[in-house]
Amino acid sequence: MPLKLSQEELPSINLTSMIDVLFLLLIFFMVGTRFSENEGSIEIHLPKVANGGAMMTAPQGKVVALQSDGGIRFDGTPLSLPQLQVVLSEATRNYPDLKVEFEADGNCSHQMVCEVLAIIQKTGNKNLNLRYASSQMPSASMQR
Repeated sequence: MPLKLSQEELPSINLTSMIDVLFLLLIFFMVGTRFSENEGSIEIHLPKVANGGAMMTAPQGKVVALQSDGGIRFDGTPLSLPQLQVVLSEATRNYPDLKVEFEADGNCSHQMVCEVLAIIQKTGNKNLNLRYASSQMPSASMQR
């Protein structure tokens, strides 16, 4: 059996490349850091306003009324179906949250009601209220 007379050398770690990387990172962060000393020294006097309200008030809700003879009124002005679509499209484009209230005479045709509601839907209005008169409904009772 051979005898070992010399001791083996322990492996050594070369730290030179690690130190180089550390110096590069340090230089990168020093160059990339912004110091905001100048920002604090700028004096700005902002204007003061007594009342910062809206420049224009939103319009009140518009009323579309359907009469028993088939006539259509938009805020009291008589219009045809194509005219209603043009006027309501423009109003909805200017005020997307425009409230439209629809009221129809009880004696008008269901077809006409559907046509007017379709026009209101085509204009892109999403705030529609239906007006109706409340009446006392008879209570439903089951008799046997």
